Amino acid sequence: MTWQRSTVRLDALPPGTTLETSAGSTPLLLARVGPLVFAVEPVCPHVGGILAEGTLSGRRLECPVHGAVFDVGTGAVLIDPFGVDPPQGGAAPLGCYPTRTVDGWVEVDVPDAPPHP
Repeated sequence: MTWQRSTVRLDALPPGTTLETSAGSTPLLLARVGPLVFAVEPVCPHVGGILAEGTLSGRRLECPVHGAVFDVGTGAVLIDPFGVDPPQGGAAPLGCYPTRTVDGWVEVDVPDAPPHP
């Protein structure tokens, strides 16, 4: 894992909002909950809903396609789109990445790029 600067300054991400961005070559969705910033995969693992179009309420992020709900802090599935108690069901957890703020910029600890052949 390597810390990479995202394209987002902390002051451009008000509490209670999300923003699709990237850090290095990794696409991300940043979610700000109070003073905390979380980074998760930007696409729902169920059927590919764009999570930036979803609804953030506290740490709960709802996919706009089938209503799966995820915890942006852990990536855990809170509500499965088929009503099955997690972790079984139609949705896998979201990938999450550690974040920090450096000089006003949001940085994310993303996977290292694969080695070139």
